[in-house]
Amino acid sequence: FLRHNYYEGTVSFLPAEDNVGHPRDKLQCKSGCRICQHKLSSKDKHNEMSEEKEKAGEDSSKGWNVVRGEFISVNSACMSCACPRCPKGLSPSAHLADGTTDLILIKKCSRVNFFRHLFRHTNKQDQFDHSFVEVHRVKKFHFQPKVGSLEDQSERPETTDFGPKCSNPKNCNYSTAVSSWTCDGEILHHAALQVSVQCQLIRLFARGIEEQQ
Repeated sequence: FLRHNYYEGTVSFLPAEDNVGHPRDKLQCKSGCRICQHKLSSKDKHNEMSEEKEKAGEDSSKGWNVVRGEFISVNSACMSCACPRCPKGLSPSAHLADGTTDLILIKKCSRVNFFRHLFRHTNKQDQFDHSFVEVHRVKKFHFQPKVGSLEDQSERPETTDFGPKCSNPKNCNYSTAVSSWTCDGEILHHAALQVSVQCQLIRLFARGIEEQQ
């Protein structure tokens, strides 16, 4: 937070068009969640159609959205990630079993604005209600760091020498710094990332986060 680093690259994502929820609809995923149950009932019916759409999206740009720029943070959550210090969670309306993840893009902004975004995680205000924040419910997304020309990116899709940029270069020396991703605490060293969500492949036995009244 104090260094206020940002990262330049391209985020491509496949929106969850057939999903009945939205990251800002305030519908929490609880025991007996109707959105997850709806996905279960329609899973077989739409499975082949969705696969065809996703394959078409992989082979071309059809259906994919692209965001290029400088990002302070790129987050993805397939559950709310709520905790005592963050009662609503990273994405309050994310659903565990709907086959999607909520992609949260924090674009380059001032340190004060970034703090305002973080502070809203501790209260009831909408943390996504900022001009520099985007949130999308997606089935897949890719991140490609900017490492030079477009030719360099195509030749080095898994580059590992991608480093952060400092908002105040005079106070930073990142000539040897290397960036990495964290996946629930596990370090991923490749800067180029591809993420896809598999819907309800396993049955999870657990106590409900909140039980329906």
